[in-house]
Amino acid sequence: MKKLLLFILPFLLLTGAAWFGYNYYYGGKAYYTQVGTPTEIKDGKFSTGETYTQYDYTQDAYDKNGEKSVQKMSEIRDKPLRINAYLKLKVNARKGVISWEEVKENEVPPKALAHMSE
Repeated sequence: MKKLLLFILPFLLLTGAAWFGYNYYYGGKAYYTQVGTPTEIKDGKFSTGETYTQYDYTQDAYDKNGEKSVQKMSEIRDKPLRINAYLKLKVNARKGVISWEEVKENEVPPKALAHMSE
């Protein structure tokens, strides 16, 4: 029994530490927003000489309970995001917006959607 416990306890501790570390750096809360016009557009050049356009957005976002949060995100793209598209943002408390995906209107929680249409 002691040998089994000596194997299981370190395994559980390492698994718990890995889960905590992953959530700390890569976890986040889901927020929903509707794309507006970019707040700032910047042109730049990579070290390779290739040019790029960066679109900065500062928008109101809402969680599934309808609680408001102002989120900032930057995108390097050929064109700006589609205006009035619904986005699901993954927001990390330390890093801000770490990912986003476009969703359909019926995939947005009702409380968040109600605040977006005001």
